[in-house]
Amino acid sequence: MESDEEEKLSERKTKIKNWLKNPYNLCLVGILVLAFAIRFYYFLLTKTQPLWWDEAEYMSIAKSFAGITNFEYHITLNRFPGFPFLASLFYMIGVSNETVLKFFLAFIPSLITIFLLYFALSAMYKDKRIALISTAIFTVLWEHVFYSNRFHTENWSLIFEFLAIIILFKVYLKKEDWSFIKSKYALLWIVLFILICVLFRSGNLFIVPILVLFLVIIHFYKIPEKYRISAAIGLTGLVISGYIFMDFLSRRFAFVNQFYHYESPIYWGVTSVFYGFYQSLVSFIPPVLFYAFLLGVTVVIGGIAIFPEGLKRINKNVEDNSYKADTFNLILIAGFLFFFIFILRAGGFEYRWLFALLPGMFAFTAKGLIKFGDFVQSMFKIKYLSIFLIFVFLCLGVYTQWQHADMIVRNKLDSYQQVKDSGLWIKENSNKSDIIISSSLTQHAYYSGRRVYNVDWFSSEENFTDFIKNSNPKYLVLSIFQPSSDWAYDWPQRHNETVVPTQVYFLESSQPALIIYKINQDSL
Repeated sequence: MESDEEEKLSERKTKIKNWLKNPYNLCLVGILVLAFAIRFYYFLLTKTQPLWWDEAEYMSIAKSFAGITNFEYHITLNRFPGFPFLASLFYMIGVSNETVLKFFLAFIPSLITIFLLYFALSAMYKDKRIALISTAIFTVLWEHVFYSNRFHTENWSLIFEFLAIIILFKVYLKKEDWSFIKSKYALLWIVLFILICVLFRSGNLFIVPILVLFLVIIHFYKIPEKYRISAAIGLTGLVISGYIFMDFLSRRFAFVNQFYHYESPIYWGVTSVFYGFYQSLVSFIPPVLFYAFLLGVTVVIGGIAIFPEGLKRINKNVEDNSYKADTFNLILIAGFLFFFIFILRAGGFEYRWLFALLPGMFAFTAKGLIKFGDFVQSMFKIKYLSIFLIFVFLCLGVYTQWQHADMIVRNKLDSYQQVKDSGLWIKENSNKSDIIISSSLTQHAYYSGRRVYNVDWFSSEENFTDFIKNSNPKYLVLSIFQPSSDWAYDWPQRHNETVVPTQVYFLESSQPALIIYKINQDSL
């Protein structure tokens, strides 16, 4: 028995050694070690940082789901229950320490997304350099590093998006089983993972039509040739009809209007997202990754325009799915840009809102670096010149990303500290049944555990005064962090017998940033 165990152990060691002899695998190990080191360093740095509005809302909902508050915190229309439900499971089993929760709900999933991105792009492209370069960039992408330290939905949503992509390319297109996932059930698994992806992040709803369009394109050849033109016209008409129908629904239902803002102008500003992701804050280093992305996109689109006959490969079952991967990534990028430009029309955006298109952005960036390196090497006929150039430009891009990430993480370490401190003070100086009125609704609900009403819920000063008379709230909190209506800041001065400043929190400049007023209802 011992000899069998020793033999198995020896076989494992041999397999590991052979696996590590592959330079691509060795590079992957180095990237993952770097990813862990960076994420763990910033986890230690940010483990006690104050929660922001979105974070506190998710965690307040989680506490409500777990039944550890004496009031129900309702989900807003643009929040889906995936993340709060998951967080509530920790509360239900007695895990409430914020650092522990952040470790399992933020730190761990941020590492999983990096790991899965590599496997997603490895399934999409035969050239492993694309997956390795993309994973290296993702490891230090400033926006991802920053939000990997917060209770947000992006990483959990990406996990299931990447799993769906892996199954799409590794199982569904190649008709190969992957562990317990059988090829004949691949579509069911893809639907399941996309559903979970959307449950974690409502903004990723648009990935559904993107996947449907891709599947239609790759199966278009199955339609008899004489019907293909009419089928294409019908599909175009269906898309246009769907767009018109969404416009109709958004005018009548608030939920649809959360995603389709017909009343807002078309917003082209989101096209700057790629430069925003890759911008360089280091004065002597240009945004090399942005230029690589532009080159990669140009190469892919140019290849289709110059050699349109290559499109026929989309409909063939081949071992190398790179052409299909390029098609998918083009649709992924174009689809989400279309969503933000023509449907959401937000008039502004945060880069994390477009994390769903990262596989396409990374893949084309890697292709740009590879194409440049290979082209220069072919000109000068110098062995390994391509590897050297790719490594140099990748290091420059990685350095600019790390500098950006480090700057923004450190600058935001203490942001909203006054809101956190005031919420904890309210918890210590109130009863569970007390009512609070605050401009920092979600944070104070999370930190105090009390029922909190937003100042801006009240349509007028008169409505606000009536609420105080009828509901007997204990504290009114006003701050500069989440500004309220002008009348709200004047109200305490005009009713100085009703509200008395009890706690004041300052900025570093000694300017008052947040004031807690105790309400004396009897004086009204």
